[in-house]
Amino acid sequence: MARRSPREARLLGLWTAGWLALLLLIGLVWLGDWRLQWPVLLVPASWALVAMLRGRGRREE
Repeated sequence: MARRSPREARLLGLWTAGWLALLLLIGLVWLGDWRLQWPVLLVPASWALVAMLRGRGRREE
């Protein structure tokens, strides 16, 4: 399996965080209680932050 470049890894991480946020938001609207469960949306936000920061300082190979 070929290793991903840092750019591809960031893009995949952001794509995954976006879908996770969308699915959690749908579940929260459908079944959840906003007042209690809003912190669950911090998970995809932190995932996206890690994806954006990962690979900084590395050279493109």
